[in-house]
Amino acid sequence: MKIYLARHGQDQDNVNKILNGRRDEPLTDLGVQQAFALAEKIKESGLHFDAVYASPLQRAFKTAEIISEVSLQPSPVADEDIIERDFGVMTGQSISRIEEMCAPNIIKAEIITYFLTPDGGESFPDLLVRARRAIDAFAVRHTGQSILLVSHGDIGKMLYA
Repeated sequence: MKIYLARHGQDQDNVNKILNGRRDEPLTDLGVQQAFALAEKIKESGLHFDAVYASPLQRAFKTAEIISEVSLQPSPVADEDIIERDFGVMTGQSISRIEEMCAPNIIKAEIITYFLTPDGGESFPDLLVRARRAIDAFAVRHTGQSILLVSHGDIGKMLYA
């Protein structure tokens, strides 16, 4: 099985530097353009997917619908296991508040600060377990096939890992 992974286009929380987690915001105009641009690149590359799965959150599902329509792929199917990480108390907070609210349980990288164990949310080890469960389920359904997963930043990193 080959898995291709894409992140959704921009939504308003991305613009406002808000930690959206499972907030269900629509794509911005730029996010729609990003989805169309990715769809065109997929079409030009000649890639064909046997199945397209997307997070049920509208920013990811709409991105997948655009990709499927433009690049002539199967219609997307919502999959709960590839929904974004539950950010717990960090949901809806400004990115600038990560250190204040989560230190010392953070990792600061060059352009991003990761919060590791948000109250009421999923830790990265929790997320890795969910990602493994998703991949195992897809492997059973799609042996020898190519699939596209349209998802989010944090769960996407764990799916890749």
